[in-house]
Amino acid sequence: MEKNLIIKGMTCPHCNVRVETALNSVDGVKARVNVGAKCAMVDCSETITNADLIRAVQNAGYEVIKIENIKK
Repeated sequence: MEKNLIIKGMTCPHCNVRVETALNSVDGVKARVNVGAKCAMVDCSETITNADLIRAVQNAGYEVIKIENIKK
């Protein structure tokens, strides 16, 4: 499953690393963060919930504004 997370509060490369590290620390998640677009593209298993992704981003100090499911 692929999702696009719109994230508030990212402003620099350091933010990019923090969010990407937090998301990738969730088992079953592979994330790529784009600080310029203020989003993260996430590939994850169907067992990963939106709440799991939101919690990881919040623990890094940022806020998820929206989660969009991407159809393959």
